[in-house]
Amino acid sequence: MRKNKHVILIIALLTALQMLAVTGCYRKTPEQRAEHVVRHLVETLELDADQRAKLEKMKETFLAKRSDMMKMRHEAMNDLNEMMLSPQLDQARLDARTEKIQAQTSDLVRFISTEFTELHDMLTPEQRSKLVEMMNKYEQRAHSW
Repeated sequence: MRKNKHVILIIALLTALQMLAVTGCYRKTPEQRAEHVVRHLVETLELDADQRAKLEKMKETFLAKRSDMMKMRHEAMNDLNEMMLSPQLDQARLDARTEKIQAQTSDLVRFISTEFTELHDMLTPEQRSKLVEMMNKYEQRAHSW
């Protein structure tokens, strides 16, 4: 049951990331892409001022988390590159890195779950239906490449 929850959250995250990619946000900064998505959601879902403020807060939280994620990714890649270039693989170091990556992934899944819950709670049933339609549309578009 717990693994199914994680799979659903990861799929939701990937769908959200696909939405960012498919909405024509190429060659823009992460902040510009996030602003574009917020603007699109506000217009399409017809969000009120309170909902928009909550969405803006979510955007800022995600952007703040993004820099931490990038640092963690860079650190992990450097560590793995060093291990690959070493003459002998240090299994203990690799195991420690694997555990750290798994812990970071679990933290990310919890973060996405919290944000997903917050988004669900702030939308009306009609807005949620519209959002699901948008996500399905973007998913189909992404698979047609």
